[in-house]
Amino acid sequence: MRKFQKTTVLLAIFVILTVIALATFYVVHQTPTEETETKTLCTYESAADYDYTALVKTPNLVYDNKSLIGPEDGTLYTRLVRHINLTLTYEFTADQSPTQVQITYTITQTLKASAWTYEIGRTAPTTTSQTQIQIPLLTINKTYLDGIKTKMDDETGVSTAIYTLEIKPTFNVRADTTAGRIVQVFTPTITVSFQRTDKGDVTIIEPLHQTKTGALTETETVTRQDVIYQRYASYILTTTALAGLAFSTLFHIKTKPKIGKPLEKIMAPYKDIVAEAVEAPKNLAQTTITVKDLKELAKIAEILAKPIMHAVKEQEHTFYIIDSNIIYQYKMKA
Repeated sequence: MRKFQKTTVLLAIFVILTVIALATFYVVHQTPTEETETKTLCTYESAADYDYTALVKTPNLVYDNKSLIGPEDGTLYTRLVRHINLTLTYEFTADQSPTQVQITYTITQTLKASAWTYEIGRTAPTTTSQTQIQIPLLTINKTYLDGIKTKMDDETGVSTAIYTLEIKPTFNVRADTTAGRIVQVFTPTITVSFQRTDKGDVTIIEPLHQTKTGALTETETVTRQDVIYQRYASYILTTTALAGLAFSTLFHIKTKPKIGKPLEKIMAPYKDIVAEAVEAPKNLAQTTITVKDLKELAKIAEILAKPIMHAVKEQEHTFYIIDSNIIYQYKMKA
């Protein structure tokens, strides 16, 4: 029984160890053995800065009788503005000196209302190798734009209260660096709108500053040796645990107490020579001999030509033969 208890403890230990090993095996296999790293080789930027000069009516109180104003002078009041001259300054920069720079640009100007769109003009493509370019844009004259708006309304049969002027440059940049070739498309679109606000009738030009950044990158795959070693360790741990579990299970089965045959099956061959007794004899003989099993007791009964007596006390069965001062017996648990 003690040996069985020891193998039970050993089996429990290996069951726990196997669970831990399998959990470790699962966890380490959730971590990839390879990682992708992205390295930045070069960063670059396109920037567009719009500036304007507005010719306003004089005399005026709002602008202290100034005839020319710019963004620093605050709100543009539509009723005072005669026309607006717009300029665009474009600049391309990179943290590595670019070579073979080629910048091609076009500018589209479109009048937009809720019911129609009209393209006022589109410039032909211009190509330059300069990284900083200053471009004069179309003079904005509201009287001229109102004329187009009125004609479009007449032709489409709608009445438009609000319209905007969209100016859309498109820069196609190509440049070579030691890190590789840069290719970028930049469209810093600006909108001119004429609105009635709580400040009055104003002209809004936005956004005046726009940028677009990019980068040349390199991607490489890195093998994680630490994860590979962890996996190897999990293989060893899992193999050891499973082997120990198999051996401990086998030993546990071998040391498990054997459950005997049912009493009826044991007594069946000898039922004709077994007699039931109320209780087993108590100290009636000087000598008591215990035999190995009921079969051996049956042999003695045959030799002595005496019956086998059977008594039960507290789940213990006693089979015995009384011969003068000798008792031959066999005991078993139910």
